Amino acid sequence: MQNYIDVKVTIWNRLHFADESNMSGLTELIRESGLEEVIDEKLGFLESETLYDTEAKLTPEQNEGQATIEVYANKEIVWDNTTI
Repeated sequence: MQNYIDVKVTIWNRLHFADESNMSGLTELIRESGLEEVIDEKLGFLESETLYDTEAKLTPEQNEGQATIEVYANKEIVWDNTTI
């Protein structure tokens, strides 16, 4: 397929942890080192779930002025929503 439209959206992911996980400790670890550090079975991480019903469109203003809709013809960009 050579003709398509790309649309940038936001969506939430849910990270599931064991019931006995120390969520306060995980909060501190995220603050100090970032989210990637808590995705660890040793800390009780079980799985990740994409919450598709939370999808929301973005405007260019919400995306640091970058396009959030791009129209392609023959795999070449022909329009984006930064030039409305």
